[in-house]
Amino acid sequence: MRYVSLALLLTAAALFQVPAAMAIPMTFVGNLNGANEVPVVNTPGTGFTTVILDPTAQTLQVNVTFSGLTSLTTAAHIHCCAPLGTNAMVATTVPAFPGFPIVANGMGVTSGDYHSMVLSLTDAGTYNPAFVTAEGGLGPAEMALINGIENGLTYLNVHTQTNPGGEIRSQLEPAPEPASLVLLGSALVGFGLIRRRKA
Repeated sequence: MRYVSLALLLTAAALFQVPAAMAIPMTFVGNLNGANEVPVVNTPGTGFTTVILDPTAQTLQVNVTFSGLTSLTTAAHIHCCAPLGTNAMVATTVPAFPGFPIVANGMGVTSGDYHSMVLSLTDAGTYNPAFVTAEGGLGPAEMALINGIENGLTYLNVHTQTNPGGEIRSQLEPAPEPASLVLLGSALVGFGLIRRRKA
């Protein structure tokens, strides 16, 4: 009986969860490290990224905090569209997001805190021109990037002088939804109370 109660509570929690595709804007996050690079990079560098996608407004905002890189930054961007553990083409501006500190701009760093302006997904300047060409135009490139982010087929990485192929990286994953976590926590507490009564 108690297992049925837990199943009902968890089912209720799942029913009240808002699907990621309906939550506008949507937040995606990732822990950046060398172990996520393909091939793996031995580095003390770490970081965290938050990417906010609004498909309705057709915008993207990127935030990256990083430290401990082995040398100065040379590039930072989002790659699309391939599953976890594989490499993909650079989808966003090359070599880096607008204003990201890199050597080419005389601002390379080994640690930093970057917050992008709101990038328009309808602006060709937001993309790597080769990605737009590969996808068959700006419209298809936008749809590919949105689909890639929503379905776990994109990753963000930071490149350095020592590791030109990328030093730290993370697949972009949906951020946990606070309301869903509270509901699940309530369900688990309720299950604990039911179980205690029966004991």
